[in-house]
Amino acid sequence: MDRLQKCIDALRRLAKEPDDPDCAALAEQTINDYLRKEIEALKAALEKVGRAIDEEAANGPGEDWSLMVGYVQACLEKLPGELEEWQKQ
Repeated sequence: MDRLQKCIDALRRLAKEPDDPDCAALAEQTINDYLRKEIEALKAALEKVGRAIDEEAANGPGEDWSLMVGYVQACLEKLPGELEEWQKQ
């Protein structure tokens, strides 16, 4: 079973008990656990493309890769550091 389906299954169980005092906290934790992996995967992909750009920039005299480097950096900076930090935003 994939991660998204596991997340939805857990949320479905919680949706059946909305009066449970822990329901909101458990739902948030379930969603955050799912998002954490997605954010980690996105960060890894951005770092990978950043390294590839750096390699191309080093091998391409006369080429200006600064725009691409800047964009990757900006994307990385927009990613939440710790998910708890992100929740506050």
